[in-house]
Amino acid sequence: MGKGRKYSTWILAFLFAVGLIIAYKTVDNFNFIFDFFRKVLSAMTPFISGFIIAYLLNLPIRHMQTLLLKSQNGFLEKHVKGISILLVYILVMLFLTVLLRLVVPAVYQNIMDLYYSIPYYFDLIIQQITQWQNKLGINLINIDKQSMIDAMQKFFTNIQLSEFGKYAQGIINATSSVISVFISVIISVYMLIDKNYIGDRIKRVMSAFLPEQHVIRTLSYIARINDIFSKYIFSVVLDGLTIGILSTVAMSLLRVKYAIILGTMIGVLNLIPYCGAIIAVVLSIIVTLLTGGWLKGLWVGILLLVLQQIDSNLIGPKIMGNMLKVRPLMIIFAVTVGGGLFGVWGMVLSVPVSIVLKMIFEDYIIAREEKNRTKDE
Repeated sequence: MGKGRKYSTWILAFLFAVGLIIAYKTVDNFNFIFDFFRKVLSAMTPFISGFIIAYLLNLPIRHMQTLLLKSQNGFLEKHVKGISILLVYILVMLFLTVLLRLVVPAVYQNIMDLYYSIPYYFDLIIQQITQWQNKLGINLINIDKQSMIDAMQKFFTNIQLSEFGKYAQGIINATSSVISVFISVIISVYMLIDKNYIGDRIKRVMSAFLPEQHVIRTLSYIARINDIFSKYIFSVVLDGLTIGILSTVAMSLLRVKYAIILGTMIGVLNLIPYCGAIIAVVLSIIVTLLTGGWLKGLWVGILLLVLQQIDSNLIGPKIMGNMLKVRPLMIIFAVTVGGGLFGVWGMVLSVPVSIVLKMIFEDYIIAREEKNRTKDE
């Protein structure tokens, strides 16, 4: 026994020394390890992109399947998954084609027009402030016009927004090739087709390492979290698209300058709950006041407030249903903290994360209450 204990001690010492060497070589070769992982991630990019595409389109495909099954057609029922995937991908391709051929060039033209008009609007603001101060006989703001103009010119010279088209084209060419996108789309299609098979394999692997009770609980949480995120992302994007189109059409009917870029901004900022809609409306009113006068700015303000009320009370609830069972104060808190910690993505994803945390906390409280009730009995 003494000799066996002695050998065990030496074996443990040897394993400890090997562990130290491995740890040292790992720390000493961080650059090599990071390069290795970068290469792995680069090679896996089509699969990661394919997974993201499949995840985003999974919910629309499920809705399409439900719609097709209502027809009670034998052929559609037999091939419902394949037909649903095909139809959704066709609709997405048509939408992207319209976006790239019509919307993007119009938005770009609005941006460039606004950029070159900024010095004029800036001078107009200074004139208005000066006139108001002269009429009221006050001098609350001391304006050095030339120094402010010089500062603005220096700022926009550094930005070089006139090169925006070249920069954007360079980014597109550098980050996405036709072959990579095509592979990602093909991978996403196979992921959607084999969704149930992949889920069964994951469950089988988990069952090999975890007790059945833990597997059931874990899969239940994964399903609920996935349901929250997929429904939220799909509904918020659809809601933003709807309010963006309505705002663009309404402002175009009022002949508001830069209606396309303002409508696009409203749709994008609508992805940020509460705060985004307020910021979008205020900015739209300010731009309209500068470009169309106070009367048109007043009409745009009324119009956008009416549209936001319709969106908040009719469109939004119709799209999202009863999913957002979170108090407004909690949402504002989540958006503020998420934006402070993780920027724009933190603001956009703060709401589903808060819903998930609320769900987990409520489950924990219910479990504790049941445990206390059992003890009392």
